[in-house]
Amino acid sequence: MRTIVDPIAHFLQLAGQRGASDLAFDPGDDGSLAVVARICGQHEQLGTIPAHQAAAAIARLKALARLPAYITDEAQDGRLDGLPFAIPGDLRLAVLPTVRGQRLALRLPAIGPLPAPEALGLPPAVIAGLRRLLQKSDGLVVVTGPTGSGKSTTIHSLLADLAVVRPDRRIITIEDPVERRIAGLVQVEVAAARGLGFLEALAAALRQDADVLVVGEVRDSATAQACLRAALTGHLVVTTVHAGRAAAVVPRLVEMGCPPELLLPALSGVLAQRLLRGADGSVVALAELLTVDDAVRDDLRHRRAPHLPDDLDTQAAAALAARRTTAINVAQALA
Repeated sequence: MRTIVDPIAHFLQLAGQRGASDLAFDPGDDGSLAVVARICGQHEQLGTIPAHQAAAAIARLKALARLPAYITDEAQDGRLDGLPFAIPGDLRLAVLPTVRGQRLALRLPAIGPLPAPEALGLPPAVIAGLRRLLQKSDGLVVVTGPTGSGKSTTIHSLLADLAVVRPDRRIITIEDPVERRIAGLVQVEVAAARGLGFLEALAAALRQDADVLVVGEVRDSATAQACLRAALTGHLVVTTVHAGRAAAVVPRLVEMGCPPELLLPALSGVLAQRLLRGADGSVVALAELLTVDDAVRDDLRHRRAPHLPDDLDTQAAAALAARRTTAINVAQALA
């Protein structure tokens, strides 16, 4: 195995060059670290740090994030500057003690200019539908999809566009972390350790005369219900929820404590997004948009699957038929 003099610098630079959204250093039984990146929504092993270099690599990365290296049995969170590794912005580091040793996970900031909505690669009808939803004065818009599927980029692109088209509307975002600074938006970064989680930041934002509230992720029942109340009291609320498909968002929110009799009137639309790796290694975006009208509400109320003429499966099948991707990539993206 080739010895890399500075494995941390090597793999961080490689992850940035490959456009990775996440990078993990996974401990093995032999003391080595498997270096795994998430690229286009899929995990890919970039290499291995051998056992004789692993302890020094962990210590260096933790030192860069201003975390004490001597603590090895506690979860830790920090951040480090990406510029020395040709990555603009801060990288968030999370350390997790495991039975094999410390696992280090990095979230990389978005790299490059923010694309315009039309350049996201989503179907034009989806972009047009999202623009209509964001012109509403109230209601709940939910974006769902796996980690690394481009949810944040889609939301940021549309919000940047909205800030230009409607400068009269005050847009406040609550993010963890703030990966891009966008002109025209009031952006708040949560800091749970200081008592400013999503719920607390949302409560504070409601006192700031906001028109549009963006909650980076709904992770618990209290935040879900707070988003719902805001959507029912004259605010447009945009958030993300982990669910498989657009139609699965309502059952997920109901599980999180949102009463259906309040959720269905408040819900305006749901976007489900995936990244499908192309046959040539490029990014093929898939997206299904469920615009919630009375007919869709009736379907959801009676637990019927709403009709989506161009859903994720249809788009993936079209990409496969056109030989833009492979069957393996389709199975991985839609799993």
